[in-house]
Amino acid sequence: MDQFIRLAIRGISLSQIQSGIYVLLLEEESGRIKLPIIIESLQAQSIASALGKRDASRSFTHDLFLSFAKVFHIKLKAVVIYKLVNGIFFSYILLEGDYVEEEGKKIEKKEYKIDSKTSDAVALAVRFQAPIYTTREIFDKAGIYFENGFPIDKENDVSETEMENSGLLFFKEKSQQDLENMTEKDLNALLNHAVINECYELAARIKKELDRRE
Repeated sequence: MDQFIRLAIRGISLSQIQSGIYVLLLEEESGRIKLPIIIESLQAQSIASALGKRDASRSFTHDLFLSFAKVFHIKLKAVVIYKLVNGIFFSYILLEGDYVEEEGKKIEKKEYKIDSKTSDAVALAVRFQAPIYTTREIFDKAGIYFENGFPIDKENDVSETEMENSGLLFFKEKSQQDLENMTEKDLNALLNHAVINECYELAARIKKELDRRE
């Protein structure tokens, strides 16, 4: 996995834009780049439960899969977020099965790569204590870069002072047309506000609009 970037779960936030939707926030080792992923309520609850932040007495399908895997000696080696198309993240889980016997002899364990919804894959990774990876290309497309605790644009940095002096009002209910009508400087300022206020879904939409203009 040397060619991939390892991620950690930074947190889960309730969407400020759409009811019943959450934003899973992942970050790379240094914490300078964060990756927001929109997920549904059930998967958000499952991930939070596995992290010990919800009622542990409630069981999810991901818990059943963990029990099944233990009985049949299946190990989840890693989760890989490998593709991003039109704002949708594609992932796979890398499984390792038990030793296979051929003619009475054990051979090496076999690996299996299975496509999975990203939120389900992360829910399983937490339970198996497996690493989560992504590619540099995905980080370049959807990652939000930070410097001294504040989000920045990689090529057109908007400083904290410029953001404060821009006079831009922060509204959570920004439509796609609103974003398309804004200047790049105002979009970058709004991106700062969105991240600081933990509106990661809006931040992801702003980042997508900025990338569209490149």
